[in-house]
Amino acid sequence: KPDKKIQTFFSKRKELSTHRNCLLWGNRVVIPVCGKSRVLQALHLGHPGIERMKALARSYVWWPGMDHDIEVHVQRCQECQQTRHAPPKAPVHPWEIPEKPWSRLHIDFACPFQGQEFLIIVDAMSK
Repeated sequence: KPDKKIQTFFSKRKELSTHRNCLLWGNRVVIPVCGKSRVLQALHLGHPGIERMKALARSYVWWPGMDHDIEVHVQRCQECQQTRHAPPKAPVHPWEIPEKPWSRLHIDFACPFQGQEFLIIVDAMSK
């Protein structure tokens, strides 16, 4: 009986091809065992979470057990686990439209910028 690792590729044999010495499954690059760690790290930049990470991976790469490896990688990430059940951010409440110019001002400091400090004043009516 064929090795389980070989069976996975055997069942996809009609969909596998090579391009410039890269093994492809459809349009996705088949990642060898020695490259999985680097690809997982690259996919995990920004801590997108399990579902987004899987979707991103499925667009570009494949290896046997990829979904499971992604799940394990995210579950081991302390930062992802801390923000996993964070409540959604409150919706942004839009400002009311001012009735006349200079009735509402937005004021802030922008500093330092090229060695200068700036007082920024924006009239909400005219922007």
